[in-house]
Amino acid sequence: MAAVHRALAGAFAVLLGPLMVLPPLLGLTLVSAASGVLVLIAFRLTSRPAAVRRARQRAQAHLLAIRLYRDDLAVVMRSQGALVRALTRYVGLMLVPFVALLAPFGLLFAHLDARYATRALRPGERAVVRAVVATETLYKWQLEGGNGITVESPPVRIPGRAEVAWRIRADTPGCHPLALVGDGQRTDASACVSSNDIGAAPQRSVATIWSLFTAPTGPAIEDTAGIERVEVGYPPLDLRVGGWQANWVVVFLVVSAIVAFALRRPFGVEF
Repeated sequence: MAAVHRALAGAFAVLLGPLMVLPPLLGLTLVSAASGVLVLIAFRLTSRPAAVRRARQRAQAHLLAIRLYRDDLAVVMRSQGALVRALTRYVGLMLVPFVALLAPFGLLFAHLDARYATRALRPGERAVVRAVVATETLYKWQLEGGNGITVESPPVRIPGRAEVAWRIRADTPGCHPLALVGDGQRTDASACVSSNDIGAAPQRSVATIWSLFTAPTGPAIEDTAGIERVEVGYPPLDLRVGGWQANWVVVFLVVSAIVAFALRRPFGVEF
């Protein structure tokens, strides 16, 4: 699983890395537009446009019949049954491309969330570093900061959650190393500091299927280290659209949907 984690992290770093030098909103808009095109390609390859069109038109026809003949109970009842069948057929046809897109877009969402949900600390800001560890190792871990990061507090241990936490202060820009050390063991992490709004991935964890979605960007933690997860409490990334604050998911869905609907006819896709 560690090899899969590493391969996917490298592949998405190649795909998304060039966008990280752009302003966050611009980079996210570009990847969202490209995703809308990929959705159309997937639908074109896995759906049946003619069958989708017929199912949609039948559903519309039966819905119109219900409205036109609402005073005729028999016609309304027949049309309602036919409408349910047509909608079931339509949903079944649309389900195939959605299933095909589920895994790749789930991974894409995870990597976009790691890059656009939270931002790097600004110089002078403070954050909490949390580590979820094996219960028997709870009292052995200490956090060491490097140049640019100051560890301000002793460890706060929460036995009920097998968790250790420290407060850090960002001093100078850069991605600075952190290290959890104890009993001769060392697990590396990092904290990113920048005066600009740049994305920063908060988590590093042991390689599991779940970690492909929750901590997809960094190298996985060795599963023999006694540490399950390390998380830096970065603040949320502020995306402004026309003066309004927007979550990256909203921007992604709106832009990709606009692109997909605008280009559906040139691609020969039916929704």
